[in-house]
Amino acid sequence: MKVGDLIRLKSPGSGDGRRMGVVLNFDVYHGLESLAPLRQPETLVEVLWNTTKTGWVLKGLVEVICGK
Repeated sequence: MKVGDLIRLKSPGSGDGRRMGVVLNFDVYHGLESLAPLRQPETLVEVLWNTTKTGWVLKGLVEVICGK
């Protein structure tokens, strides 16, 4: 997965109309600092959704439809 890829939610059902979008950026979420030794960092994906809004989603919840 890279910037510019077309992705979709593996399990749409959030009720806000988000189904697919284009990857804009990546970031890493480390969780609460007090639990940091117990948690693995998670990759977040910033997406321009089909609803014309941007938002962040866990990388594990989306899949690539078409790579750039």
